[in-house]
Amino acid sequence: MADTSFRHSEAFLQWIWQNVLFDINSLRTTDGKKLRVIDPGTQNATDGPDFNHAAIEIEGITWHGDVELHIENSGWKSHRHHLDANYNTVVLHVVTNTPEKTVRTKNGHRPHTLNILPHLSPQIHRFLNSFETSGSLNCASGLNFISEEAFYKQLAKAHLEYFDQKGNDFLQFYDPELLPSDAWKQALIISLWDGLGISHNREAMQIIAKSWMHEFRKKGSALTVSETLKLSGLRNNSDKDPGWNFKAVRPANHPKKRITEAVAVSNAILKLPFNTFLNPISVSLWDQLLQEAEIKNTGRYKILFGTVFLPALYMLGNLFAHKKLSESAFSSWKDLNTPVPKSILHSFKSLSLKNQSYQRKLGAVHQLKAYCKPGRCSECFVLKKAIQS
Repeated sequence: MADTSFRHSEAFLQWIWQNVLFDINSLRTTDGKKLRVIDPGTQNATDGPDFNHAAIEIEGITWHGDVELHIENSGWKSHRHHLDANYNTVVLHVVTNTPEKTVRTKNGHRPHTLNILPHLSPQIHRFLNSFETSGSLNCASGLNFISEEAFYKQLAKAHLEYFDQKGNDFLQFYDPELLPSDAWKQALIISLWDGLGISHNREAMQIIAKSWMHEFRKKGSALTVSETLKLSGLRNNSDKDPGWNFKAVRPANHPKKRITEAVAVSNAILKLPFNTFLNPISVSLWDQLLQEAEIKNTGRYKILFGTVFLPALYMLGNLFAHKKLSESAFSSWKDLNTPVPKSILHSFKSLSLKNQSYQRKLGAVHQLKAYCKPGRCSECFVLKKAIQS
């Protein structure tokens, strides 16, 4: 494989091409022909070349067609584009290395090739260097070109996306075969058990929660803590084990403690009439539920209020066409200030931001997991602002 200093995803390369983040004044094909990008084309979301309907001028002749991008020139053949008629319309192959050979389409055409790496803007190169040398965040070592305004714009985006994700997570536990009221309460309870299992025992807590609800529906009464511990395999006289993980589990997160709390808050939910939740002010019921369960509103439960209870109310409002309830839940989420886990905050410390309000925005969790760790930098406002500045 040919060496290249572009060690990033093709999605990132596509973003560079789409936004023309390179020097357009001195472009030449790998065989020395002068090249000008008139139109980079439209990104293709289906099978076939990466960009359609591009306009590329080479030695004064304008070519209309498609553009395909690869990190390495060898990607053309390894992806079998030379055998795919969909690529017959490619007029330019964009790579980040200097190939020894040109590529060929199925119909025998040889698209021109552009090594874009030498033409990337100084800001892009600077980011690439920081990407390689930074710690937990790809942009951490480029502090002098990071805009706090862009960071908080991105955080606001991540905060809303996280709410959508949590709503979808809630629906995974919604059983459409039950009465809507029963299905909603069950989904809320399982979601809470799931949240109490973070991070070591989510799956096990889900399993026990589903069994607990099954027993409730069958008997018409909820299992006690003692019965639930037996069901969970945490009692010596039971051979059941859903796969508990005790490694590095702190005492506050021990399954026995979390199950005791889960049973208490679940009983509190079951006791409340369903219509009580169908009210715009039901966002205030959280404290009542915890008080009934004799549970302190610690950091974990403040997080569960945002990541479980509010999305559940939002979905309830949608389910029953109760717009005011959905709006109330969504508004509470947007204004929510909740302590973010220290493990998440540690990752952002390297940015040395003057405004520390991100420490109480749950969108920071989604930002780290959905953007920073997967390297989705090309979709982040922080990088866009840095490149445009």
